[in-house]
Amino acid sequence: MGLAEKRILKAYQEGKYQEFLKEISELGAENVEFDIDWESLPYVQMLDVLEEGLTEVYFKPILESLQAIAVDDMGKEAVQETLKKVVIKNTKTNSHASMAYKWDNGTLLIEYVCNPKMSSTAERTKLITKLLEKNM
Repeated sequence: MGLAEKRILKAYQEGKYQEFLKEISELGAENVEFDIDWESLPYVQMLDVLEEGLTEVYFKPILESLQAIAVDDMGKEAVQETLKKVVIKNTKTNSHASMAYKWDNGTLLIEYVCNPKMSSTAERTKLITKLLEKNM
């Protein structure tokens, strides 16, 4: 990873990622651990839209899924009791949202290429929501 990627990631971690964590906390999911392989996330062909890609591919779908689930006390309780950890890494091989998400004993695992096709945020949100609701 080069200096340009490092700068973008650092700015993202200190800005938008902190806002994301605050919103997650407001949903009652403040105890969810996030294990993010930041160095694997940059996709060199999309450096000019990396910040948008991180948001649209990884963080916005998680947030929107949790918002959909935590619309009532039952949903908030389910999130608090079952979701313990979220692991995010770019596998560089998996570019299909339908295969990107797995559940393992309280852990949501996201292995997905952050590719330039970022318009599928709603699809990713739907897939995560369906997976979480099935396991909560």
